[in-house]
Amino acid sequence: MCPEFLKIGNFVIYWYGVMVAIGVMIGSLIFQRLARRNDYPQELSSQIIFWSVAWGIIGGRVLHVAVQFPYYYRNPYEIISIRNGGLAAEGAIISAFIFLCIYSRVRNFNIRKTLDMIAVPVPLAQALGRIGCFLNGCCYGKLSTSGFSVKFPYLATRVHPTQLYYAAGHVLIFLFLLHLMRKKPKDGILFSAYIMCFSLMRYLLDNLRGDLLPNQIGLYPTQAIALLMFAGGLFWFISSAKQADTAGGQAERPEQETIPQEKEEKKNGQADF
Repeated sequence: MCPEFLKIGNFVIYWYGVMVAIGVMIGSLIFQRLARRNDYPQELSSQIIFWSVAWGIIGGRVLHVAVQFPYYYRNPYEIISIRNGGLAAEGAIISAFIFLCIYSRVRNFNIRKTLDMIAVPVPLAQALGRIGCFLNGCCYGKLSTSGFSVKFPYLATRVHPTQLYYAAGHVLIFLFLLHLMRKKPKDGILFSAYIMCFSLMRYLLDNLRGDLLPNQIGLYPTQAIALLMFAGGLFWFISSAKQADTAGGQAERPEQETIPQEKEEKKNGQADF
């Protein structure tokens, strides 16, 4: 555990913030490259990144505070302090999704194709963020005596390094989405695959968390949200498949397109992003 990246006097930069920033930067670069391949204007893709990250931070913080409300009720001044952790991935995804659905109406772009391009780099960014969680010591697991267990200074016992389990899971999801992207699926399939894989991983691995409190039905709040997200991902998958079939294999297009929806297939040997 090494939460502090840099300390100058009373000013501290935490590893969590650094790793999240690196993840956002790498994810943005991958998205920009995918957007250029699909002829998205630079200005539009930059706006999508900026506002998605902004709303993701807001939604992620709101859900984190809601899940950990007893703590923040006693320490309300820490609600706006996110330098040393405290962003719920589910909240970030939901808030960014809502924003993009609205923004796609305003800017007239294909929401399903856009979400597919965003879905590919997001798990890689999340993996880096989870490494930041590990260095910060948050999101730790339950008591464990296995060879993979770790000891944090502020805990009396060894615990599961759930942060690293999450990170490994996100990398696997990223590799799966890359493989799926090469098969050129219908618009909306990549995003739905990401949502279902992510929510399933969260539901399973959250059983090992040691810092969450179960609700009245015995589930952690994040698990209940994961179930809802899985259902939403399944609905998005079905609706995307039906929409593509109705349109003869192509997603619907606005009357006056501002963005070409398809581009000539990449040449053999060209990178995927």
